[in-house]
Amino acid sequence: MREIPIKQAKAILKRTLKGTTNQRIYLLTKKKDRSLTVEAGDETLILIERGYVDAKQTYCLAGGKAKHAVTSAFKREFPRSHQVYLSQTKENEDAS
Repeated sequence: MREIPIKQAKAILKRTLKGTTNQRIYLLTKKKDRSLTVEAGDETLILIERGYVDAKQTYCLAGGKAKHAVTSAFKREFPRSHQVYLSQTKENEDAS
């Protein structure tokens, strides 16, 4: 797990929503008490929040609802963060 700036994390999430590869992104706060997991498949996106809201939701990547849901969950879980921990796993790779 590596620590990255919040702006870089937002850019990685946007690329995930546009990408065609299956991948899993796990973001944690500095204190590791809140997290956001995004699992992008072929046509679906699974969003798991742990922190202010504990929820697991599934969205279709084709519409704009997935992007809006990821953006609002990101703002809700990391409202004042400047740095986050990132763990990114792509298809057929081990966790990094």
